[in-house]
Amino acid sequence: MRLHEVVDLATSDAPPDRNTIDEIVGKGRRVQRRRRAGFAGAGAALAVVAVSAAVALPSLSRGTGETVAPPAAAPAVNAAPVANWQFPDDPFTFTFDAFEVGRWKVAAPIVASTSYQIASVYLDGRKTNDRSVTDEEAAEMAKNLELRKQGKARAGEPEKIIYAYLVLYRPGAFDPAKLSGAKQLTVDGKKAYQTFGPGHGGMAQRALAWEYADNAYAVLETHSNGDDDPSAEEMQKIVSGLKPSAKPAKATLPFTLDYVPAGYQPVELGVHAMSGLNGIAAAREGDYGGAIFSNKPPATTGLIEPYGGVDGANLPNSFEIFVVPAENSNQTTGTTEIKCGNGFCTHRSPDGKVSIQVASEGRLSDAEMTKVLKGLKLADVKDDSTWTDAATALS
Repeated sequence: MRLHEVVDLATSDAPPDRNTIDEIVGKGRRVQRRRRAGFAGAGAALAVVAVSAAVALPSLSRGTGETVAPPAAAPAVNAAPVANWQFPDDPFTFTFDAFEVGRWKVAAPIVASTSYQIASVYLDGRKTNDRSVTDEEAAEMAKNLELRKQGKARAGEPEKIIYAYLVLYRPGAFDPAKLSGAKQLTVDGKKAYQTFGPGHGGMAQRALAWEYADNAYAVLETHSNGDDDPSAEEMQKIVSGLKPSAKPAKATLPFTLDYVPAGYQPVELGVHAMSGLNGIAAAREGDYGGAIFSNKPPATTGLIEPYGGVDGANLPNSFEIFVVPAENSNQTTGTTEIKCGNGFCTHRSPDGKVSIQVASEGRLSDAEMTKVLKGLKLADVKDDSTWTDAATALS
């Protein structure tokens, strides 16, 4: 059973969201349901897109939920050794690599935007979200959800779960003054801000933002079901592990476009993933790539979280491209014939193994989305050497 099937089960006739552990997992890809509700009148029972699970979690800016004045300017700190960070003109370039420090394991970044890069983060001793669940886990989740609906406590010791990611912002993109209830401190000689406290539904929400280069911040954000793990000290250990890549690498995509609607430009993409935090949540599901275009690009300064936030909300005036394994999607025709309905158009590759979709929630006409699909040239999705750098692929 794939996690999207658990989503269908766990969200059916569920009570209002309370962001408990099971409900957070169960929310999955519900953020996509409006734009992918199935073909109207197509004669096929096509359900919500079946591409792994994103998580809907409280954001960094919400802190503990209390109203707290923004922090004042941080006191001067001793200058840390200056790392040779590069900020290429092409924002779709990855400037750091995977690294480990203590219990933290940071994967290579797979999402890039005009303002930041994002990588999945794992912590030894804790289970993470970005994989399919087993049949046994699915059954247990459904059982626990039913117990909660009946007002009964979950039996047994809860499994230790963490959802975590690292966002590396370009200079000026992140605004620490907007953090709520942040503690100012110095970590590894760098100015830092930390939030640490209870989140929703018993989840512990923690975040650490630090200035890794002049006016450029990295942010580690975690959500876990433990009261003291990771601790504030554990969070801070990650700072010393972040180093610039010796050779920044341009993001590449398994497709190129011959046509982009007038006025639209790329703002975010995912490599071997969907774009945004949805792609990070599904990092182990084997997706090939995706991109978001907007004719009103989002701000590249004053940010507090990635575009769309942790709920994966749609960007205004945007459309999105998804290229995923056919088995990760139940919303394709099964052939190369393009079908459109309910704000998206989709079809499969000639060999039937790849699902390709454009979704716009009505912001583009079916004719425009069809034109995008017809102009999309697919590379060998299994061979990265055939992929094209994002700036070229999306132009």
